Amino acid sequence: DSPGFQIIHVVLIVIDNETPKRTGISACERVETLLKSILVFYSGALHLHLFTNTRSGHTLSTLFRTWHFPKVRTSFYNVEREQSKLTWVISDHTVNGYGQLKYIIGDILPEYVDKAIFIDSDMLVLEDISVLHSYLFEMEKKGIMFAATSDQYKRKDLEKSFGKGASRKSINSGLLLYNFKSMRSGNWGSLWREEGVKLMNKFNILSCPQDLLASLAMSRPETYMKLPCVYNFQMGKATLPWDCVKNKTELWKVKIPHWTGRGEKYYQTAGHTGYFSPIYRCFQKMDGYKFEETNESERYRTLMNLRNIKRIDKTGNVTLAAHVQFDNAIDLIQRLNTTWSGPISLVVCGSSWE
Repeated sequence: DSPGFQIIHVVLIVIDNETPKRTGISACERVETLLKSILVFYSGALHLHLFTNTRSGHTLSTLFRTWHFPKVRTSFYNVEREQSKLTWVISDHTVNGYGQLKYIIGDILPEYVDKAIFIDSDMLVLEDISVLHSYLFEMEKKGIMFAATSDQYKRKDLEKSFGKGASRKSINSGLLLYNFKSMRSGNWGSLWREEGVKLMNKFNILSCPQDLLASLAMSRPETYMKLPCVYNFQMGKATLPWDCVKNKTELWKVKIPHWTGRGEKYYQTAGHTGYFSPIYRCFQKMDGYKFEETNESERYRTLMNLRNIKRIDKTGNVTLAAHVQFDNAIDLIQRLNTTWSGPISLVVCGSSWE
């Protein structure tokens, strides 16, 4: 980056299953909400690097082709092949395979990217992201390779595997800062692979892919910097939120909440999660067109695959094609459902939230 001009590089791994196990908010839709939260507080240049599979790549490329941001650039990387090469690091976590991509992000990105922020799609950014990015300059001065926050879970399995006190040294890789300049000069590729071989020989399987990073941070502490917990405030079953903030009156201090639970987690109202769920819905419902800086006429973008729905059976020829505004759509669908027996192709046009 030239002096006075800064591009913040943000990396996301976005994988949508061809046959989703459950309905609800898909990974692609979470990316849209996360990006809105970033753009509310940050008005500078942003380069999104999106690691996808075939399905999510198709959806997100359509999303950004029809959603115009002068200061946001996007690059897409289909990582299915890279993922298949990492299956030797075995984990029983649900992200098995794609979680391991965090070891090799620097190998996939172009060399001109010398530092980046990785962030999970089930997070929100509640402050100017350039503040978080400033930690990378401190890492650069000290030659530190990566930074993260602690895991806000009581990890008894780590104590058993790595010894007493290991739970306090755990890492949650939902948010990572990468100093690729130091990683490349410090032979990061050999470091993580040697650590991975050692762990596989010793344990055969990891609880989570992030445990390799935790092990590396313990054995090579000069490579790692611990970030304040407010940059990855984890919310899920059995989390320990008050290890990060004292009580509910301090939840406003959280910069990046992280929904680590499963199911309809974004709408839960119990405990500390209830503080952030309305905030999530607020960003979710923001009209995405409001972030565009253009005088062009309003353009519509597809919502195809943004929701986790099963593939539509495409057999049979369409006998009626039509388009309709959102506020008239329900009535039209109900009338067509009772009056038209053949296959129908219907385009519904509306705002981002609609």
